[in-house]
Amino acid sequence: MPQFARPAPRAGPLAAGPQGADGSIRVKSVKAKDEWVPLLKATDIAPGDIIPVESKGLQLLLVADYDGSVYCVANVCPHLGTPLDQGSLGDGTIVCPLHKSAFSLESGELVGDWCPFPPILGPLVLGKLQPPRDLAVFQVRSRGSDIEALININLKADFESKYWAGLLDAQGKATGDYY
Repeated sequence: MPQFARPAPRAGPLAAGPQGADGSIRVKSVKAKDEWVPLLKATDIAPGDIIPVESKGLQLLLVADYDGSVYCVANVCPHLGTPLDQGSLGDGTIVCPLHKSAFSLESGELVGDWCPFPPILGPLVLGKLQPPRDLAVFQVRSRGSDIEALININLKADFESKYWAGLLDAQGKATGDYY
């Protein structure tokens, strides 16, 4: 199985804190926590398979390339967020079923054109909605009979904390504090 370089350190999840004297919301930092998480039995995937899995609130995609190498990527196209599990497998790439953008399974980089489909409309209109972006990839390994991926188990909390920061919560306070 392929081994990828350890992801670069990143900022951890943020949580809304009390307001500063200037009225701005102060945020508390929570550390990112990378853990190896079992996703699938090694016997449940064969060359050419594209298998969606959910773990720790993340939608992931296990892909076995035709040579048998197994990769883990986000199950979301960076263009408009469409699922990639209905996509096709190329030569070391996963191809978005909607816009036909291809991404490297190893690095997540865009391979070829951004939003080449449908002809004319894709490149001229749909491709302009979002700038080209890379697909998130996760390091994988085989341990015992399981395929595991190294994921930040606080990633969902990171997203949710950024979403709620600055918005009124159910209690009506932007800080998340209760009355």
